[in-house]
Amino acid sequence: MDDLITWINSNSSLGILLAIGVLSMLESLAFVGILVPGIAILATLSWFAGQQALSLPFMLLSGFIGAVIGDWLSYLLGRYASHWISTLPIIKRHPNWLTEGQRFFARYGGRSIFLGRFVGPIRAVIPFVAGSCAMPPQRFLVFNLLSAACWAPVSLLPAYWLGQQAEELQMTWNIWLQLIALLMFVAVLFQAAHHQLEPGNWLYRYLHPFAEHPHRQLRTRLFATSMLATLLACIGVRLYWALPSWEHSTFERMQSLPEHLLPTITLSTLPGDGLFLALGSLSTALLLWFYRHRSAALCFAGTVAATMAINTLLKLLFDWPRPAIGQQLYESASFPSGHAAGAAALLAGWAVLMAHKYEARTKRRIYLATFALIAPVALSRVLLGVHWPLDVVAGSTVGLFFAALLRWQMDQEGNYTQPTAFRYWLGAGIVLLSLGYALWRLPSAISFYAG
Repeated sequence: MDDLITWINSNSSLGILLAIGVLSMLESLAFVGILVPGIAILATLSWFAGQQALSLPFMLLSGFIGAVIGDWLSYLLGRYASHWISTLPIIKRHPNWLTEGQRFFARYGGRSIFLGRFVGPIRAVIPFVAGSCAMPPQRFLVFNLLSAACWAPVSLLPAYWLGQQAEELQMTWNIWLQLIALLMFVAVLFQAAHHQLEPGNWLYRYLHPFAEHPHRQLRTRLFATSMLATLLACIGVRLYWALPSWEHSTFERMQSLPEHLLPTITLSTLPGDGLFLALGSLSTALLLWFYRHRSAALCFAGTVAATMAINTLLKLLFDWPRPAIGQQLYESASFPSGHAAGAAALLAGWAVLMAHKYEARTKRRIYLATFALIAPVALSRVLLGVHWPLDVVAGSTVGLFFAALLRWQMDQEGNYTQPTAFRYWLGAGIVLLSLGYALWRLPSAISFYAG
């Protein structure tokens, strides 16, 4: 570790970014990742990158590219050199490396590329196994891009964030523990309720009079009802208590983050930008239209459009003032948050398309992963000082309500089926659109929110 610190201190910022890329590649490279403690070294490098205030987008891009290259090389080795590699002495001494990877791949198929990226030693074996099993390269590439895009922030951001201003974070640890606990509670509650609504479980049996007709879609109806009830509760608070003391206190406590976190927070808010919503909904609708799902294409575009229309109408009705910073940056009203509403509708709409026709367990995983993407968008609006906490809660419920209506409409169409290629193209399109938009928009967005 002392040698690593000396090396970092004597080299440029470019050296740190290159080292992150190389180690990300080695962490994913066939069998090498098992032997190299890549995660520990990457965490150290990310901490130094945060301490030296290196560019966050470039750090994430470096990790992303390295991870993609590592998996792709492993795939090529498995496809063209699996027989030779399996005869190597180190592989013969550890046959469980391949057997566990083959078992994991046989169980999850293409999804194992994504899931394996986050599972210890399996990470360095699954791409090799996929290549040896002659998985189509186009299909592998889509999973490779998706998994790397999710892996890079998860693996690099925490250490980078801590390295920026660790001493200043001590002032705000309490509010963050509370927020994390709240988000975990919501996720666990959704997981438990979704599971209990499967046939045979007690909640399903209790609600059997409503569930005996399949077209009633119990889960979707309950979720939409809960979102509508939450929105009405937020409206009730605004009408009768205006700005409660607890909401004002929470807002103030969330404003004491270090300025170094502005790029990260700004990056989190970009999925709610109007242009991103337009590009995302239009491109998805065109893809659905190309696959002859014209009704679904119109419904998807209508989901985002209706969300923003209702959100705008509520803004005009309540005309609730933004916090001081928000009034300097925006002329529109505060309640509800348009960014939170739009991002929730678009991201949840994508999740509905991805999860359609899958079994309940897979759907839960997709929905929970989407929740982990929607929550930062909502939180970023409060952290940037442009919305009150209740604004983002109300906005998110509006978007999720219309996403539930999209799910209901798709289930109503019994003949709606998705070819496997649709999900691959949709996933790849989401990743490329998100990366391209972030690289293009982030610098100007940082300047905008910095005031």
